[in-house]
Amino acid sequence: MWQDLAALTPPLLVCVAVLIGVVMLLRREMSPKRRAERNERRGSPDERP
Repeated sequence: MWQDLAALTPPLLVCVAVLIGVVMLLRREMSPKRRAERNERRGSPDERP
């Protein structure tokens, strides 16, 4: 049984690392501050010619 768990440890660690990376990326990209900056750069439709 312990050999089975030892064999699954590396893929499990890689999976956890990928999930943490995805969560961090999504939090950074979806933050309200970043959304406000993006909207500022785009400008409102009234400001466009």
